[in-house]
Amino acid sequence: MRHFKELEGLRGLAAVTVVLYHFLLAFYLLAFFGPIGNPTLVQHTRFEDNLYGNPVMALLSGTFAVAIFFVLSGFVLSIKFFQTKDPSVIKSLATKRYTRLMLPALASVLICYLLIKLGASHTTQAAVVTQSGWLAMNWAFVPSLFDAVRNAVWGIFVSGQSAYNNVLWTMTSEFVGSFLVFGFALLFAHSKHRWFAYTLLLVILFNTWFIPFIIGMIFADLYSKGYLQPRKRGLSAVLLVGIAIFCGGFPVGAVTNTIYSALELPVTTGINNFVLYTTIGASIAVFTVLTTTQIAKVFSMKYMSMLGRYTFSLYLVHIPILFTMTTGLFLYFHQFMGYNRSVVVAIACSVPVLAIATFLFERYVDAPAVRFSQSIAHIYEGKREFTLPQLAINYKDKLLLVWADVRKRLSDKFLLREEDTTE
Repeated sequence: MRHFKELEGLRGLAAVTVVLYHFLLAFYLLAFFGPIGNPTLVQHTRFEDNLYGNPVMALLSGTFAVAIFFVLSGFVLSIKFFQTKDPSVIKSLATKRYTRLMLPALASVLICYLLIKLGASHTTQAAVVTQSGWLAMNWAFVPSLFDAVRNAVWGIFVSGQSAYNNVLWTMTSEFVGSFLVFGFALLFAHSKHRWFAYTLLLVILFNTWFIPFIIGMIFADLYSKGYLQPRKRGLSAVLLVGIAIFCGGFPVGAVTNTIYSALELPVTTGINNFVLYTTIGASIAVFTVLTTTQIAKVFSMKYMSMLGRYTFSLYLVHIPILFTMTTGLFLYFHQFMGYNRSVVVAIACSVPVLAIATFLFERYVDAPAVRFSQSIAHIYEGKREFTLPQLAINYKDKLLLVWADVRKRLSDKFLLREEDTTE
């Protein structure tokens, strides 16, 4: 099986974009929602209103990045099955999907709950200065441990509840979209009429966030048949990148007096054009990275592809840091320096902390969650047995080994001290 390093790099870059998007939403909301229909929004820079409706905003659009996540999920969750034709691949992925997503999400929600409970949030005070409605509506409630656990275990998957960590609104689409891919693959992957089934599914789910999953699965199907192999591209690569960025930059608000007003066609009346064009842009972006040798090489570079490992952790931990440390530093520096300088300093100070938090979360939460979900899949497949007594024995043995190691270290240290005293 080929490891798609270029897609890992794209996923990592998309995660960084989500982080930038949320940090900027807290301080420069006008750039993303526009002045039309939002008379209360405050402009903090001379060029902020000019950014709205500008295709370059695709590079800062968190929703565009999330759409890329969805297309990548559809591809990654189905490519191995299309290449091996082994149904156990899908069954294994389906068995561990819930715990794989839920456990890290639960950990992040509990962190957010604890921070709110301790009064570490500065969202309300910062929103008064920034005039960011998005910032004001977050963490403005009395936390409940039961509610937090229920939210992470159930709410984010069923109803998209994301009060504690608002990036978790994507979990409903991610979870349901994953099982759409699994179900379709098992039912139609070997059928001669699967392309009719693809078309029917695209029509039924049109203009929803489930379409990117189906498109990603179609890419996997085509790739496994050899139709989407990487090749060198010239002008066509530039054109594809340009179209992807242009579509990905479609504004969430009104498009009046922007270049995107030309896309408000009679045929798209009644359609959520933001979802439509964002999905198109994300699909073209994944297609281009997957099939263009030059671009794939860039995204496969060591430090680019390595970002993929930390994507979910970065995605989950940046909100609690933004709502506590970043906003707190901004309020402090805003007392004696200008607005924009305070934003720059606050974000710059938060980046190292965010990097450390991401590393620790991946190592002690996300990676163990992956291993645990894999164990669940192995139990389902009959590759290992699960009994509570055996689990207790395993943990007892591990604790005894740790304790023995600690005693040895303490003993060695004590002996060294005795030798120093004797000398």
